[in-house]
Amino acid sequence: MRCLYCNKPIADNATEQEKARCWHTKCIKKFFGTSKFPQIDISDENLIEIANESTNNGFTVPGVQKKLSLHFEGGSKPRLTLSNYPTGYILKPQTEDHEAMPEAEFLVMNMAKVTGIKTVPFALVKLDGGYAYITRRIDREGGEMLAMEDFCQLEERLTQDKYKGSYERCAKLICKYSERKGFDLSELFLRLVFGFVTGNSDMHLKNFSLIEEGAGSQRYVLSAAYDLLPVNAILPEDTEQFALTINGKKRNIRKKDFLIFAENAGIPASAAQKIISDVISLESTYIAMCKESYLPEKLKTVLLDIITSRTQILRG
Repeated sequence: MRCLYCNKPIADNATEQEKARCWHTKCIKKFFGTSKFPQIDISDENLIEIANESTNNGFTVPGVQKKLSLHFEGGSKPRLTLSNYPTGYILKPQTEDHEAMPEAEFLVMNMAKVTGIKTVPFALVKLDGGYAYITRRIDREGGEMLAMEDFCQLEERLTQDKYKGSYERCAKLICKYSERKGFDLSELFLRLVFGFVTGNSDMHLKNFSLIEEGAGSQRYVLSAAYDLLPVNAILPEDTEQFALTINGKKRNIRKKDFLIFAENAGIPASAAQKIISDVISLESTYIAMCKESYLPEKLKTVLLDIITSRTQILRG
């Protein structure tokens, strides 16, 4: 039994609430800001309605991954209620079209944390329909609203054009707008290498953002990572390895493509090689995390094959 927030074991001497929710009390406090786990006011009818909305749009997960905006109400009886306006939390329930997407996102986000990638706050919660993935918005922290622009907006593209572009263009956006260009370029490179190893073929323009360092500061940095999914495992029919091009390619990616990207982005070759080596060195950790995860066995097998084959490519 592991905590659905920190992913660490629930001890035998844990409270009954901790065992029932699979959440440490300290983790409830850290994620929700309350000592009691909030009541999630979502009915089965809500979930059925969400699940039956528009079906798969090609090979892209966002076409099927439903998102619910939740408003948090504190007090002696904390609650999370549906909201038609983006507020504090986003919930992603199970979908009928693809199995265990919440569990898959939880796993890869935890892998990202182990890799040293800063992530948005995230967790799993238990609903009648199984696990659901929940994340806390980072543009509404501490009662302040921080300006946050995704790369689709920065490129002045329509949402439907989020798959048009390249990671080289993403690097140029960082160089143009970020207050910490060198750090954020290395972070972008790390996310691309990690995404390749974990089969994330859906890192499109809306899955990267710049966020204000402080409300009204107009100083922007690369935001924490979000929406990390092993799409090639969930949708094995998708033959593309990346959502945008790297060195002009979306498939048949090789180590040299990353090194050429790094050179064009102004990332020192030694730094790029170290990032690649660091990710490769975590292969056994990724494998152990996958085996211990909440994924069904079939999906574990597919993802394990992706991890081992992609790390081998990066050794080449």
